[in-house]
Amino acid sequence: MFRRFVSVLVSFSVLLTLAVILVGCGDDTEVVGSKDKKEGELSKDWNITIQNSGIQTTLQEVFFVKGSSHGWVVGNDGIVLHTADKGETWEKQDAGVSGILYSVHFVNEKEGWACGEGGTIIRTKDSGATWEVLNTGVTETMKGMFFANNSQGWAVGDGGKIISTKDGGVSWNEQSSGANQPLEAVHFAPPEPGQVVIDKGWAAGVNGTIIHTSNAGTRWTVQPVKGVTEPLYGIFVADSKKGWIVGKNGTILRTTNGGQSWDPSAAAASEGKSLYDIFFITAAEGWCVGSAGKILRSPDGRQWDGIVTETSKDIKDPLWGVYFIDSTEGWVVGDKGIILHIKKA
Repeated sequence: MFRRFVSVLVSFSVLLTLAVILVGCGDDTEVVGSKDKKEGELSKDWNITIQNSGIQTTLQEVFFVKGSSHGWVVGNDGIVLHTADKGETWEKQDAGVSGILYSVHFVNEKEGWACGEGGTIIRTKDSGATWEVLNTGVTETMKGMFFANNSQGWAVGDGGKIISTKDGGVSWNEQSSGANQPLEAVHFAPPEPGQVVIDKGWAAGVNGTIIHTSNAGTRWTVQPVKGVTEPLYGIFVADSKKGWIVGKNGTILRTTNGGQSWDPSAAAASEGKSLYDIFFITAAEGWCVGSAGKILRSPDGRQWDGIVTETSKDIKDPLWGVYFIDSTEGWVVGDKGIILHIKKA
């Protein structure tokens, strides 16, 4: 009799546990963050070192050519920095502009572009030894840019402005975005297997604005996300189906169906801080950075853990840009001229 009672009690306990789990799964908001690390615990798998930028100016974005030691950083006051040795040394380049440069993109070690205030877009064909100011025909500040190759590129900015080029920036044409909110970032998916054309892209901006094109910008359509009104600052798409967007108050949006739906996540590791940039090395492994020195890593595109080392724990200024060349090495830039080198331990 006693054994039967215990058996019934155990069964009831199991059912109660299952019920609690099922109730917990009913919430549409996915709360993600570190399950293993305690608050303030140092990350032993990663080394973070400060590289000498030689300046105190705010740095907005960083870009490295994959398979190369060459990288560039852009920022306030027309700052352009270049390294040929993975950041062991950084040198200032004369870009010929004085306004803020927000975004930079290179297609190889020689050819690159940067964009910024007042519709400014500059181009180099010699690794930045010389920069040329291009005539864009617009005066709105351009916040984000992406180039598919040395001919085709896009830039997005204030007022929902999108301009595109098919000749490497010699001429620019305006595209109708269907949005009037400032756009902060743009990213295009690599071509699908068997294709060579890059035509599927997304842009994001203020008031939760997300727009999408499947024909290289001939037509852009809004992809509304219910309940999301926060400014969105950074975007990365791994392919035509998978993508991520980050924004204010720790916002992280994820899609696995080409933006038909964007699932909001509350990244516990962000502690509610704004996230400004995001980069994925594979369709699963990614990094994002934000205010108060936040650095987050995801091993699977869903779970996010805060990365804190002895060097980085005292950094409280905003971090604006992140870029990785592979799964073991990357760079982060931010306020006061800071450049962080992240390397797997």
